[in-house]
Amino acid sequence: MKRIYLIAKGDINLPGVPILRILKSEAAKYGVYGEAKLVGDTLYAVLEGPEESVDRLVKFIPMASPAVKIREISIREEEYRGDYKEFKLSS
Repeated sequence: MKRIYLIAKGDINLPGVPILRILKSEAAKYGVYGEAKLVGDTLYAVLEGPEESVDRLVKFIPMASPAVKIREISIREEEYRGDYKEFKLSS
């Protein structure tokens, strides 16, 4: 199992592009739990789940929408804790 803390910066918070709902939907497909929030044009997320699933979700983020343009992404791997039983969206 894997846990990461992700920060993605760029053109993310766009009108008509529900990036958080898209991310939550993809997380459900991959069996990844955690939470995500947008602050301006920065996405903050904690992702937990099977290593391959977490990696797939991270690769998906820049392709979530053709309008999304990620300029910078940083990932910090942390010790898996199993803190989440669902994927939450924070404001």
